[in-house]
Amino acid sequence: MVNDGRGPIRVLIVDDDPRVRAALRTFLVAHQGFEVVGEAGCAESAVRLALETAPGVAIVDVLLPTEREGLSLLRVFAEQHGIPVVAMSLDNACADGAIAAGAQVFLAKDGCSELLVSALLAVHDR
Repeated sequence: MVNDGRGPIRVLIVDDDPRVRAALRTFLVAHQGFEVVGEAGCAESAVRLALETAPGVAIVDVLLPTEREGLSLLRVFAEQHGIPVVAMSLDNACADGAIAAGAQVFLAKDGCSELLVSALLAVHDR
């Protein structure tokens, strides 16, 4: 999958579990058209990295490590930085709150691999 000659989509991964971050990085590196520009385990690091790396899209765990922190980060990315976000969680009950907080797409972590690439492309191209 090529990104129409515009270069790779720059992705920031935000999840408090380093194993999830590593898995997402490995998954994205295996797909042409994406560049992982940073990984963060908390909202504070995510905001700092977003300012430093200017991602084209972010993947954010809504429960980071609490729903309150994750939703706050979604609002900051959407309202202050204009970064499109694909929100994820193991808890599907977080979906409505994530969308209301500014995420463009919500994916369940347990089934996101089939949908993640298309979600990132759709969110980035909006």
